[in-house]
Amino acid sequence: MKKKLVWLLAILFISLNVSAERVSLKASDGFQLAANFVDAGSNAKFGVLMLHQCNADKSMYSDLAKLLGEQNVTSLALDFRGFADSTTPTFSRKLLRKESKNRKEFMNKIKAVNKFWQGDVELAYEYLADKIGSDNISIIGASCGGYQAVKFSQKIKPQSLVLFSSGLDEKGIASFNHISEIPALIIASQDDAYTFNSSNKIFLSAKSPKTRLLVYKGNGHGRPLFKHDPNLENIMVDWFLTRASSDK
Repeated sequence: MKKKLVWLLAILFISLNVSAERVSLKASDGFQLAANFVDAGSNAKFGVLMLHQCNADKSMYSDLAKLLGEQNVTSLALDFRGFADSTTPTFSRKLLRKESKNRKEFMNKIKAVNKFWQGDVELAYEYLADKIGSDNISIIGASCGGYQAVKFSQKIKPQSLVLFSSGLDEKGIASFNHISEIPALIIASQDDAYTFNSSNKIFLSAKSPKTRLLVYKGNGHGRPLFKHDPNLENIMVDWFLTRASSDK
């Protein structure tokens, strides 16, 4: 009984000490980007850069970051420019929506913002690399964040990728083909047609024998799949840990 109590207290101690620190990253044009940083300290095994989907923000990864932290994995979850805490009084996704007459106009404005995202992702990567080492980082990208992950991975060749409901157009698929030797966990729902079809294409074209395709029934897209499968975040953690402990 005493040993069991000590074990439970040890787990509680670990959990209480895994917390995210809000950090601010200054882009080259002066824009302040917000991110949640979980520092595993000197015992860190590797790092994970987290890129959210376009109808969410960095908080979608809060539980995943905690689980990784409990396994001595450092992480940084970025708010894309215009989202959540990476906003200004005159510039935000909500403001762009309010100023748009229709969805098409809103999407065009979002695309205009997207041109900054690769530079912002690079800034987040450099912050994480400074803490953990540039050759020791994996990336997860959800939906539009997956496209950003694929595009950026051509520059830095991460340890592994998780593409979480990341529907890619032909340009995105072509970009993936340039990095298909990198092990990727590709996640999609069967009735999320665009994402499912492109996920199949990149899985079949992948050169890494360790690349895995995880398919769910239904039409869940990104974040809702965490509720659909309460074990999904643990699957992701296991994926990152396995890839870090083995050769690519």
